[in-house]
Amino acid sequence: MAGIFAGVQLEKKNGELVDAETALSGKKVALYFSAEWCGDCTPITGKLATLYEMVNEDEKELEIVWVSADEDKESMDRYRKKHGDYLAVPYDSVLRQQLPAKYGVFGARHIDRYPGIERKSGIPGLLVINQAGDVLVFDGVSDVEKKHGDACEDWPTFN
Repeated sequence: MAGIFAGVQLEKKNGELVDAETALSGKKVALYFSAEWCGDCTPITGKLATLYEMVNEDEKELEIVWVSADEDKESMDRYRKKHGDYLAVPYDSVLRQQLPAKYGVFGARHIDRYPGIERKSGIPGLLVINQAGDVLVFDGVSDVEKKHGDACEDWPTFN
């Protein structure tokens, strides 16, 4: 069965594109939905950056894939500077619209973009998924806020 990221490229913080399946294989994978305009996103973005560095200090175990809800590429690029050194769905990728629709995670200001889609969460949103794209942990934001550096200890690996 092809994974949710089959044939997809993700972007490193330095702008380099990488094969998603290769980059995510064997790691815990969390999708992070946020935007520069979202005031509630800023604190969790900082905590995620710290968590990412701590967890991956010795060996890369966790990969976060940022799904930006920013209105333009300039806003996304500006906000990216506050993120950890994790991957992102490129601004022009169709996945930037597909993933919020698939999981029902988007800001209230974007409800009109997803007619007929049940909004299960606003942003910030952090979902842990498996290779098929099934949600294993829906409220990763709470894990990060409550458990800090230990947040992803119980999160399953993407394989």
